[in-house]
Amino acid sequence: MTFELGRQARILYLAPNPPSPRMGGGSLRMHHMVRYLGERFDLDLVAPVGEGVEEAENLLGKFCSEMDFVTPSPGSVLRRVFRVSPYVKDPALATAVRRRMETKAYAAVQVEKPAMLPYLPYGLRIPIVLDTWAYGLAGPLRALRHEAGFLTRARNLLQVIRFGMFDAFCWPPTSCILVVSEQDRIRCQRARPERRVLVVPNGIDCAAIKPKVSVPESPPVILFTGDMGFAPNVDAAILLASRLFPEIRRVHPDAELHLVGRNPDPRLRCLSRSSSGITVTGAVEDMVPYLHAATVYVAPHFTGAGTRTKLLEAMAAGVAIVTTSIGIEGIDASHDQEVVIANDIPSLVAAVLRLCGNPHTRISLGTAARRLTEKRYDWRRCLAPLDILYAGLLSKKAGSC
Repeated sequence: MTFELGRQARILYLAPNPPSPRMGGGSLRMHHMVRYLGERFDLDLVAPVGEGVEEAENLLGKFCSEMDFVTPSPGSVLRRVFRVSPYVKDPALATAVRRRMETKAYAAVQVEKPAMLPYLPYGLRIPIVLDTWAYGLAGPLRALRHEAGFLTRARNLLQVIRFGMFDAFCWPPTSCILVVSEQDRIRCQRARPERRVLVVPNGIDCAAIKPKVSVPESPPVILFTGDMGFAPNVDAAILLASRLFPEIRRVHPDAELHLVGRNPDPRLRCLSRSSSGITVTGAVEDMVPYLHAATVYVAPHFTGAGTRTKLLEAMAAGVAIVTTSIGIEGIDASHDQEVVIANDIPSLVAAVLRLCGNPHTRISLGTAARRLTEKRYDWRRCLAPLDILYAGLLSKKAGSC
């Protein structure tokens, strides 16, 4: 669908970090969002300078009319310690956004994550589209319940309070809130019945990920991927390495565990040094060879929220997957059809061992998972709701709800 408004409409896109496809699921979502919107409108991208900025500039330059990566102001300890908001508002970025709003005739602004809401000028009279990634307090609350230790729990409790206050009192009027799943839509609509809410799922580039064709038999390779500095991924990786993998090795002494992804937490490095069979790779150029080499992909998530792009990546690669209800949240996959779902440690271990010993079941699960991603989760299909959304907002010059 191509709008008649076409290049006459100028959109401001505010991102919390450079939309590089290698910097995690949120950055990957933004990368495809910018490409999609940039094909339809004059799109100006504003984000702070950060890791992946050169790649974002190279890959997205032809989709953006202007790109402004702002060097953050020197950090202020007082500003961070005594803030009420869960988010730090950088003065340099705030100035860049304000100047653009004053000098450009934008038809709408899309804001990625609530963290960028404080940068919007007060009383803005153009449509505001907020993309939430993971709506509400589900992630912080799960972290609060999961973490041990007084200081850690106190820090998480403070974050829950800050997020709750910000969500309740600091959101501006919006024309539409984007969420990644039907579960998030229900949460958002229940909390904000007066707001328009639209599901725009996370997706995957199925053409870029070919399904695996061979089935590794021995030794079994257990795989987990993601940003290994992101707290929910660290929690899952530590659980997998310290609680699940030793039980798997009782049955398969030569089994290997590969933890693949950028920014590995020091605790994961320590586990790899002290435990046999565990490899922590750090950042890799291409994830697909690791997916194709895996016997089973295991994502034992009990913290975090939102839809995990790494699960879609593993599904597109045709890998047999064991995960939890939280891990598969937002993805319309069924237990024992496209994935295996287990919600406690004994069940997770049993599921992995069952798949390690049954190549036919692995093939069946992987084939069904690949078919589901092709049918439901290719990026073009996932982002298509934006066409109708922006056509309505811009043609009617819709204000906030």
